[in-house]
Amino acid sequence: MTDFTEGTMAATTDNAMMNVWKRQLDATMRITEAIIEGSTRMHEVQIEAATEAHADAVATQKALAAAAGPADLLRIQTEWLAANQKKSMEYWQGLYAAAAATNAQVMGCMREAAPKND
Repeated sequence: MTDFTEGTMAATTDNAMMNVWKRQLDATMRITEAIIEGSTRMHEVQIEAATEAHADAVATQKALAAAAGPADLLRIQTEWLAANQKKSMEYWQGLYAAAAATNAQVMGCMREAAPKND
C-alpha cells in the first residue's frame, strides 16, 4: 500500500493546477497574437485595395475629362465597372484568405492547449 502524506498530495494538486493555469494563459496569449496578426493582414489587404481604388479613380477622372463623346464615356464606364468587379472579388478573396488563416491558427492554438489524455 502506498503511503501518501497530506503535504505531498497538496503539492501535487498545486502543481497540476499551476500547469493547467499556465497552459490556459499561454493559449490565451498565442490566440491573441494570432488574432492581432490576422487583423494586421486584413488591414494590409484593405490599405492595398484603397490605394489601388484611389489611383484608379484619379485615372478614370482624367479619362472622363478627355472623353470626346458618348462612345468614349460608355467605354470608360464599362472598363471601370469590369475592373472594379474584378478588384472587388480579389479584395474579398484576400480578406477571406486572411480570416481563414487566422481561424486555422487560432484553432491550432486551442488544439495545442487542450488537455492530453496520456
